[in-house]
Parts: sequence; C-alpha cells; structure tokens
Amino acid sequence: MPTDNSANTSDQNRRENFRIDDLLATSVQKIDNGVLPVSRVIPVALSDSGSLGAGLKPFPHEIDPSFALMLLEANTKLDLLFKFYKLSRYNEEKNLKPSLAQLLLQVNSKLDSLLDFHLIARPQETTRVGEVSLSASGIKLTSHETLAAGDLVEVHMLLSTDQPCWVVVGGSVARVHPLPEGGNQVAIQFTATNGAIQEAIATYALRKQKEQLMNQRWLEP
Repeated sequence: MPTDNSANTSDQNRRENFRIDDLLATSVQKIDNGVLPVSRVIPVALSDSGSLGAGLKPFPHEIDPSFALMLLEANTKLDLLFKFYKLSRYNEEKNLKPSLAQLLLQVNSKLDSLLDFHLIARPQETTRVGEVSLSASGIKLTSHETLAAGDLVEVHMLLSTDQPCWVVVGGSVARVHPLPEGGNQVAIQFTATNGAIQEAIATYALRKQKEQLMNQRWLEP
C-alpha cells in the first residue's frame, strides 16, 4: 500500500512533468562563465528586464475601450502580411476568444516573425514572443542564440498570472534542432530550483490547460 510520502512524491513528479503548449515572452542567454543564475521570481512592476519599452509610463488604470478594437484591427492587418509572405503562425484556434493579454502576445509573436523574415537585428537581451512547450522541469522554444547541447543558459519567462511576473531560471541545453526558416528549436532542462519557482510554473501550466479546455468546449457544437 503506498505511503503518504510516496503519494506526495508521485503528485510532485506529475506536476513537474506536466507540459503545456503556449505563447510566451522569453529570452535565452548563454552562460560563458559557468555560473548559473539564482532562480527567482520578479514582479513585472519591479522589473524592466528584457523589455524594449523599459522606462515608458504605465497604462492608466482605465484603458480606453477603443484600444481593444484597434488591437484586433492591428492583428487582422498582421494576418494579411503573414498570408502575403506565406509565413507560418501560431494556431490561434486554441484561443478563439483571447484575452487582451493573449491578443497582445499574438501581435508580438507576429512582429517577431516579420523582423526575422526581414533579417532585422535586435539587441540580444530583447525578449521574443513565440510558441513554447513548458513544464516545471524544462522548456522547448525557438532561439536565435548560437547554442549547443550541454551549454548552460539563463532563461527569462514572462508568466501572465494574477500578478504577472518574470521567472528567471538556469538550465542546460538538452537538444538543438536547426529550423529551415532560421534559428533553432532548443530543449532546455532546468537546473534544480526552489519550490516556489516550480510551483509558479506548474500552477501557470495547469491554469493554461484549463483555459484551453474551456475554449475547446466552447467550440463543440
């Protein structure tokens, strides 16, 4: 008969290995000195890490209702550019009723793809919005950093929780697969992190799965 300890360990393993596909703002930097970063959670309000818009004034509490409409129109125009350039894009059928934050992520992802298509260079520390496969134990994403299996890296991820935050973790590159359109698909195994970091990622992944399941039910006849 399983003990309480074995049951708790099994539940923890399930949470660590639970994986979700999502659009996330991330950045990956190779560590050359062999010193891994201290894993930490940084509230967005206290950080300008990886942000091109650092130093800009925050939005007022009340946002003009027309903002959402203009954002939808901008997203539609980007779709026309994607069709013109024949670029692949995130499967938005997963989010037919996206929140404002999800819509902004979709717009940023398309802008990143267009910048890559035209080979427009950006600062290395700039975050990129793209499809990832995330769990509490690792992440798979697209990176334009020159990486090889075994490299140590520092990963920044913006999680849109109730209180949006940057999660900073160290990791080791497990696999690198070159992509025909440029860049690499990189699988990263996180190094040992504290319980708060693992809990933050696992909770985010479980919440995103719930949202996706609700969207699927909404699509059912």
